[in-house]
Amino acid sequence: MAIVQPKKKRSAVGFKTLFTLAGCILFLLMISTQTMYKESLSSLRGAVGSHHCVNEDFQPVHKAAVWTMLNDNLKYVSSAAKMGRGVNAHTKTPHDLVVMEIEGKPLGDDNWKILNEVGFKRCVVKSIPPPRRTRHDLGEKFGVLHVWAMTVYDTVLFIDADTLVKKSLDHLINMDLQGKSIGVTKDFREGHWVETFNSGVLLVHPSEKEYDRLMTLLRSGIEYEYIMSDQGFLNVVYKDDWHEIGFLNNANLAVYTKDRKTWDSNNIDDINIIHYTMKKPWKCGANGPYGPICKIWLDAP
Repeated sequence: MAIVQPKKKRSAVGFKTLFTLAGCILFLLMISTQTMYKESLSSLRGAVGSHHCVNEDFQPVHKAAVWTMLNDNLKYVSSAAKMGRGVNAHTKTPHDLVVMEIEGKPLGDDNWKILNEVGFKRCVVKSIPPPRRTRHDLGEKFGVLHVWAMTVYDTVLFIDADTLVKKSLDHLINMDLQGKSIGVTKDFREGHWVETFNSGVLLVHPSEKEYDRLMTLLRSGIEYEYIMSDQGFLNVVYKDDWHEIGFLNNANLAVYTKDRKTWDSNNIDDINIIHYTMKKPWKCGANGPYGPICKIWLDAP
């Protein structure tokens, strides 16, 4: 009679060991994946956001930028260079220096050599034509609206090229707008302080949503002071939605001759940015009506 051998039971210990080993491998894979993700996120952090620069060599580095705009009026190049040197000399907050150039109206290589030596990056943007007739010299100024779309930056401080930066801009770059959309200062026109603002120094926290809103309004037929181009438009859009950054951060040259009392009430050494509105600094003579203020620009490196 044949003896039937009983079937051997599979070892429960073997299964437990196998499952434990598989669990350890899975855990290690999860840890490795999370580490790789964090490293990748860290390396890409500087690229978060978007911009409207069509040139491939535009590479943002910092989360704040001091921005200006140049077009085919090459007389502004030397002034922009002086402005940039002033920013570099006095401002400690990490920032990019950027010149916005209109596509189809490139600056020459000699001009870019000057600007690159100062540290300016080039951002080429498409023209935003004004919806109606405007001053010839302000025809491309609506290009400034592109700064709202530069979400690679948390903060953009736009400064007209006909300015001189005399002191640190750290306080401006880090200024609390107290719930308002932009930071600007009250304008001075035709010998009087007015309720509108001057956008020659403009503090913005970029937002694609806000950029889209601005473009929709621009195309809607909205009424604004067309002779003032983008400044007229922005004054309508942000009529009750701007934070006062102070005269010292946009000292309008017109005040020097038309409201000397206000100008002299501020120590010239306390002025952070001089805005050469009435007389462009490269036309400024040290012996003219704006002489002492023009000399500051002429003597600047």
